[in-house]
Amino acid sequence: MELNVVSYQNRINGLLKQCLSNPPPLSKPLYDAMIYAVLNGGKRLRPLYVYTLGNVLGLSLQDLDHIACAIEFIHAYSLIHDDLPCMDNDDWRRGKPSCHKQFGEAMALLAGDALQALAFDTLLKAPFQSLKVIKMLSVLTEAVGAQGMVAGQAMDFKDFNALGRSDRSNAENIHALKTGSLFGAAFQLPAIAADLPQDHSLTLKNVGHQVGLVFQIQDDICDDENVHFWQHSSRKESYLKRLEEQILANLNVILSFNEEKQAFQSPFIQLIKQLFRERTIEDNYHVDREKSFL
Repeated sequence: MELNVVSYQNRINGLLKQCLSNPPPLSKPLYDAMIYAVLNGGKRLRPLYVYTLGNVLGLSLQDLDHIACAIEFIHAYSLIHDDLPCMDNDDWRRGKPSCHKQFGEAMALLAGDALQALAFDTLLKAPFQSLKVIKMLSVLTEAVGAQGMVAGQAMDFKDFNALGRSDRSNAENIHALKTGSLFGAAFQLPAIAADLPQDHSLTLKNVGHQVGLVFQIQDDICDDENVHFWQHSSRKESYLKRLEEQILANLNVILSFNEEKQAFQSPFIQLIKQLFRERTIEDNYHVDREKSFL
């Protein structure tokens, strides 16, 4: 079964647009900023994992739509806030002016706040029993709050400002929270929806954290500040190889439990393996950061 990335991307893009299509009249300027941030490109990697994993677990696309949209709204909010002058101070996002450059800092801040709220509202309407939805909301809350993504941003901000650079000894912890937490939720929420046992749900959460770490390592290669570290690290390839083996071993437990004989030829596994081979230093050193795998 081939990985049809475009069909999943078209689906999530259509749903995101639909969610933002009827702004209250008084909120139109706010919605303009939200729409700009959400529909400003991107490969929709996190929703791709939601859909492809959910497919392996026997869930329908309709089962997964609310989860995928909620995850992507959180991601969009985080990028708005990351780009603000008080954080990473980036003027560009995916080749276009960042949200605060286009709409001003105040409106960008509010757009991020509104997208975070919209994410939880979207997940709240997922087509599952109330107790299951509450469990999902709890997982997403932990992933994006002071125990997850925001904590990682705080660590990154504190580390960078104290040292004038990112301390590599803390990089894995920072990325596990800042990037891995949302990937963890993208893996765990379909597991909850599919009624997997708790230990398997937590295993998938941990796999998501590992995938987020791999993503960040690969993304760092396209960052001129950090490429020096990887160019001079003889352990990089073996480290990534070890992570890939750990991820596939953990997934083997889940997929064999699911008794899906073709699971390791599934689009989900193809997507996992593709992440490890998406970039090399030689091929991607000069890739524009704004076109990176976000």
